[in-house]
This record gives sequence, structure tokens and C-alpha cells, in this order.
Amino acid sequence: MTDRLISICIPAYKKPEYVVRAIQSILKQSYKKVEIVISDDSPNEDIKIAIQPYISQIDIKYYHNQPALKSPKNWNNALDKATGEYVMLLHQDDWLHDPKALEIYVASFKSHPEAGFVFCKNTAIQPDGVQLNLQAIKSLLGNMDQKPHHILRANVIGPPSNVMLKRSIPIRYDENYIWLVDVDYYVQLLEAGHRYVYLDQHLVSIGLHEDQTTVFCRNNEDVIVKENIHFAHKLGNVAFSDLLIYDYYWRLLRNYKIRSLQDLYTMGVQPAQLLPVIQHQLNWEKRCPLWLLKFGPFSKLLMGLNYFTRPTI
Repeated sequence: MTDRLISICIPAYKKPEYVVRAIQSILKQSYKKVEIVISDDSPNEDIKIAIQPYISQIDIKYYHNQPALKSPKNWNNALDKATGEYVMLLHQDDWLHDPKALEIYVASFKSHPEAGFVFCKNTAIQPDGVQLNLQAIKSLLGNMDQKPHHILRANVIGPPSNVMLKRSIPIRYDENYIWLVDVDYYVQLLEAGHRYVYLDQHLVSIGLHEDQTTVFCRNNEDVIVKENIHFAHKLGNVAFSDLLIYDYYWRLLRNYKIRSLQDLYTMGVQPAQLLPVIQHQLNWEKRCPLWLLKFGPFSKLLMGLNYFTRPTI
């Protein structure tokens, strides 16, 4: 069987040294049938200049977006430009760790032709070089297709850079998200019935640094709360029959000290997106002092009682 073309899509914004590192990691791969698609949101041509030494070594398709598309629209633009049978959305601050990474991904597709996507162990690298293995809750890996919404509790797939997909999959990232954009995408994949293969190997390195969107979101509670409420609206009231999803949102309201509907509206939540079940949780929580809600056994008991009296719309 002839090698299939892989499109490695790099949505870029400034930091040309990161893009160069990613390209260099691709050049080291044993699998050579690759195109690189760069969708550049930078206000200057620094990245275009930085990649010039590599355009004779590998097929690079470069697109400079003016005005900038911004994430995740820039991610979707890069995916839309791909022509390979397989695609990988490699963020510019990430890189391929294992020289056989692409070869291993493709071999997985060949041995599991039913799979729509393949992903590897989630391994992050701090600026000081310290490695963090972030894979969590192994039990979720085996039943994501039965309970896709549980990725909300723990994103065991990790960043998009860990994932290779068949390009024939038409799903794109929801451009209304920043914080939950990858979680929502994976739920879309699983709900559409796409099978997956997990590789328990360090194939991709996820670079950590202070300029990342994830750092911005962690420091901006409004974004996290607003997007979780939006995600709940997409799930619908019926999803809250799952006690673990119910508990997730109970703790969200408690941990972010939401005490009224106005608190949510101030954070940017639209009233039309607020499910009756979320309002039901809030009506109970606001009657208790926060110090008591943070007492684990009491909070669990109250949540359980609240669950059994939830709206069933």
C-alpha cells in the first residue's frame, strides 16, 4: 500500500521560533509523505520569513490572514486548506516528539480501518524542560463512545496536537468557544459515531508557556463559567440525568461562588442559554453559606437531594 499524504496544519500567531521548532520536528520524521499548512494570524511577516529555509525541504502551504481570523477560526481555516488523507492540527508551540510519530499514527489507521481518529498520551513540557504526564482517569478512555459528555469532567484526549484524523470527517471547531473548544470538538466526533484508537506513547510534546490561551482562561473565571453554561445548553436538560454531569455543574456553581442569576449574567451568560436544571441547582445553593457548601459531605448530600428533585423537562 502506498503511503497516504498527511496534512499537518499549524495555526500560527507570532512566535516564529515555535513554528520553526514544529517544522524541524516534522522534518525528522521517518514518514515523509507530508504537507505543512500554516495559517498565520500574525500582524507581520516574521513567520513567513522564518520558514523560507524549509520550503525547499518539504511542501509548505502558507496563508497570511489579514485581518486575523483568531482562534479557533484560524484552526478551522488551516484544516480547510488541507489536502491529505489524514490531518493533524499541530499548535505552533507543540512539536512531534518521537521521530516515528507519524509512522505510528498511520500504522494505527491501517490496523484499525474503522477508526476516525487516533490520539496519543498527553505529555506536556514546561519551559524548564520538566515533563508532565497529564493523562487522567483511565476508565474514561475505554467508554468515551458510550459517555462522550464525560470528557467535560476530564479531557483525557488532551490538546488537538495529540490527535490525527481522517480528513473526510467534516466536523469543525465551534468558534463560540475558547476554553472548551477542544472538549466540544471531541464530543462532536464521538456523538457522530467516529471510533478512536488510543496510543499509550509519548509521540507529541505539548509546550507550556505563560502566553497560552489556557493560561488566559484560567485567570478569567467569566470565560470558564460562560462556556460551561453554553455547553450545558448544547447538552440539554436530559443530559443531567447523569449524576456525574449533574455533580460537575453543582461544583462549578459552588467553586466559582455563583450566588444569583445576576452573577451569571454579569459573566456573559445569555438568559436563553440557562437551563431550568442549572437554575434549580442555583436556587438551592444560594440558600447555604459558601463555607458550608464547601464541606464535602454536606455538599454531596445536598447535591443528591437536589438531583432527585430536578426538573425533568
